[in-house]
Amino acid sequence: MPRGWRRLAHTSDLKLEFTAPGLVDLFRVAAEGLFASMLDREAVRSRERHELALEAEDRDALFLDWLRELLFLFETRGFALRRVESITLAPDGTGLHAEFTGEPFDPARHRPKLEVKSPTYHDYRLERMPEGWRAVVLFDV
Repeated sequence: MPRGWRRLAHTSDLKLEFTAPGLVDLFRVAAEGLFASMLDREAVRSRERHELALEAEDRDALFLDWLRELLFLFETRGFALRRVESITLAPDGTGLHAEFTGEPFDPARHRPKLEVKSPTYHDYRLERMPEGWRAVVLFDV
């Protein structure tokens, strides 16, 4: 399965599909695709390093919590993500530790695209396919 993300048609919100050969890579693709939808990620430099540890009820909740936490960092600290350096998932899929880089958001350089508020459970899918992993997430905008 190819690694990547794409925008799906939706009348009023942001609907993204993420694909990757492995689950860890799917988390990475989702973070990068989310920020690429919000701003010019190519203009973001790796000047700061952040770590994040999360636990959730199950794998489905963990994936959405990951996206929520990244949005929270953007909204509260103005952190623009450049690259996910590493992700370690708990064997049961209910926890993760991640390290990622970026810098403070600068609207003049990072050119905002879309204000994303939160991922939702509406139409949400996280599924293992024969060739890898796929997630579809609808974000409020």
